[in-house]
Amino acid sequence: MRSRLCVYQLVGFSLSFLGWLCSLVATVLPQWLILNTDLILTETFSIGIWETCVAQDEGAVQCKGYDSLLNLPHDIQLARILMCVSVALGLLSLPLSLCGSTCITCFRDDGAAKGRLAVSGGVFFLLAGVTTLAPVSYMAHVTVVKFWDPTVPEFVPRWEFGQALFVGWLGSFLLLPGGLMLITSQCCFRQPKANIQLKAPLETVKRVSWHKMEYV
Repeated sequence: MRSRLCVYQLVGFSLSFLGWLCSLVATVLPQWLILNTDLILTETFSIGIWETCVAQDEGAVQCKGYDSLLNLPHDIQLARILMCVSVALGLLSLPLSLCGSTCITCFRDDGAAKGRLAVSGGVFFLLAGVTTLAPVSYMAHVTVVKFWDPTVPEFVPRWEFGQALFVGWLGSFLLLPGGLMLITSQCCFRQPKANIQLKAPLETVKRVSWHKMEYV
């Protein structure tokens, strides 16, 4: 039972850790949205939550950070806040999940404490997956709505999905099942309680019977 629980928690932690890395990469990447224009074929514009970049075919990339936080669009502000929260939650979940794992000797003698730590780490990983999925999906929704806006002429360039959105989706899809596995590990592999012995020992029964026969 203990070995299976260890493997189950290890798989859940591995999925969550890979998802957290993807979430961190998506937060840093500047390619949330990309734009290819027909006027300048040698340049590709990209928008991130921290900066905007222009990539040329020669390999040169020029980036410029945003000057003001208040002047940013609401979708970028929301994405920046939620992605930072996701990274912070994942960073907090790492030591909790490791200390709560049965594969680690920390709190070895206190199974209840390790169980609470594992569940806490799973909850934080689950919240990290939600806070990653929400801004990525919202940015994609806004991009699709603007792309198919009938009021915009067809010759006007439109923004499309960048690599960061796909990396963010991958991270959230790894964080969610990984966190659920850590949470459910305490329910699926719970140690069965020992059965209470209701029958008296055989020697006690014989002794009581002997005393009764003696009085008779």
